[in-house]
Amino acid sequence: MDLKNIAKNAAEHRHGLYLLIVWTILIAASAIWNIHENYRGTYSKALIEAKTIFQHNLAYRRWNAMNDGVYVKVSDKTPPNPFILDDNRDLTTNEGELLTIINPFQMTRQAYDLLRIQSPELAVLNRTVSLDPVNPENTPDEWERKALLDFEKGNGEVSDITTIDGAPFMRLISPYVTEERCLKCHEHQGYEIGDIRGGMSVAVPMQPYLDAAGSAKKIIVMTHLFLWLLGTLAITLFFANFRKYKITIRQNEEKFRIVSEFAYNFEYWISETKEIRFISPSCERITSYSREDFLNSSQLMYDMVHPDDRVFLKNHLVDFKDPAHEDIEFRILTKDGDVRWLAHTCMPIHVDGKFLGRRGCNRDITADKKLKEELQQAKKVEEIGRFAGGIAHDFNNVLTSVLSLTSLLKSQIDPDKPQLQKIVNYILIATKLGQNLTSNLLMFGRKRTSNLTKLKLNEIVTNLESVIGSLLSDTITCSITLDDNERFVMIDQHQIEQILINLSINARDAMPAGGTLRISTRRETIEKAYSCRHGDIPRGDYMVLSVTDTGHGIAEEILAKIFQPFFSTKPDNKGTGLGLSIIHDIVQQHKGFIDVQSVLKQGTVFRVYFPALSD
Repeated sequence: MDLKNIAKNAAEHRHGLYLLIVWTILIAASAIWNIHENYRGTYSKALIEAKTIFQHNLAYRRWNAMNDGVYVKVSDKTPPNPFILDDNRDLTTNEGELLTIINPFQMTRQAYDLLRIQSPELAVLNRTVSLDPVNPENTPDEWERKALLDFEKGNGEVSDITTIDGAPFMRLISPYVTEERCLKCHEHQGYEIGDIRGGMSVAVPMQPYLDAAGSAKKIIVMTHLFLWLLGTLAITLFFANFRKYKITIRQNEEKFRIVSEFAYNFEYWISETKEIRFISPSCERITSYSREDFLNSSQLMYDMVHPDDRVFLKNHLVDFKDPAHEDIEFRILTKDGDVRWLAHTCMPIHVDGKFLGRRGCNRDITADKKLKEELQQAKKVEEIGRFAGGIAHDFNNVLTSVLSLTSLLKSQIDPDKPQLQKIVNYILIATKLGQNLTSNLLMFGRKRTSNLTKLKLNEIVTNLESVIGSLLSDTITCSITLDDNERFVMIDQHQIEQILINLSINARDAMPAGGTLRISTRRETIEKAYSCRHGDIPRGDYMVLSVTDTGHGIAEEILAKIFQPFFSTKPDNKGTGLGLSIIHDIVQQHKGFIDVQSVLKQGTVFRVYFPALSD
């Protein structure tokens, strides 16, 4: 697994962990909120009960006060109340039973005492308290006293959960306002109607509520724990399945990536809006434009087409959604300016009946085109060579006769007639050039083979000096430099003469305004093989024949083509385009090599390497 996939897996694990943390936080927050609401509801229920009891008590007291008290039998539990200042407090019935009046306070206290006996665990505490109590039993405790002081400041009822005798209670105290019927017992204390003369205090046991809240809390915790486990399982399963899904997607993408990125052809997908959605990396190998170049500009796909082929391609895509497709060939201009031929195929893409664009494939057929042209050229050359070879063979027979007769004539001329001798020499030179031309044609027609003999280059150059001089104009100076330390080579003398004459003629034509032609031989030992423009030269000993001119030079883009048959930069009446091609063939037959170097407006040098024989 590579680092990229490890990083992706780590990121997925982090995302899963983050989601699990968020889920845990949500569940915990929900549990805390529900527990809080549970206890808040418990507090509210207890407070409602306390308020309900308060209102009941208030109704009981008002009923008692409204009836000026209630008479009951005097007993140990209900003795006459010394704090009731009423002449009719105590009465005796006709039967002699002693009755005493009980006020609202006594009535509610006895009722709640009875409740406490019946249900101790549910006993509600209820009493009336005052900062200035008539009855000492109405003396407030600390919590009640603080509330009574707040009442005097204008505050309303107070509620809170406190502890009484170690047990929790919901306590409620509300102001007790003096009414007219209250003055009967409390007027002597100076109270007037509307005065707060104390408070009614109610204490509801909280334990039953807390027990219920605790049970609810357990349910809440268990429910949320179950939800957390369920959610955690769901998250785990989701990420497990998601990981499997991503692995499947990644594997499919990997297959697609391998197929697309290692595709030899130039593959791409153009959407229905003619935007490039995908392009294979092979586009850069074929066009020199990067994937980013195409993705940033969909128009580049059209702009790189050769100007002469753009209309043709535009007509090909006139109906972009047409289900039919036709394979075509066109040229493009690469980013480097080279011309390449592409075989183009594009098919429409439909998924579930929806048109998604076209998938294109461009195959580089430049080499195929070149090979086809070369085959056609070779066929043409073969036909021309066969025709030219036949003519050259017959013409060479004529030249041989002319040369023989001229040589005979020269031997018969009186030495005292130099002018006649000069004319005969010109005939011999012209015949020699004619033989060179026929040799070129015979070589081209492959009707002449090399006749290799052990010779020295210096001798051949010296013998041709007068012929070469006759080829040059008066504005061209010829300089010949020969290496005295030369070695023998296995060569065909006539073919080497062809090389020297052809190169000299080309040098002359390259210097129409005059210049210098330099011909030289030298011995050279190549210690390390190296590559030149027209082949590799292995290590070894060589004799080098160099022909240098100071002419207009050869352009860089032309140098690669100069040895092609019929290729020429000269006017039609100046050459056939066969000279350098024949030189190249001769050198190859001699197992030699050619190195050409040229600088525009400075000149050209041809170096022909022949393997030297051992001394």
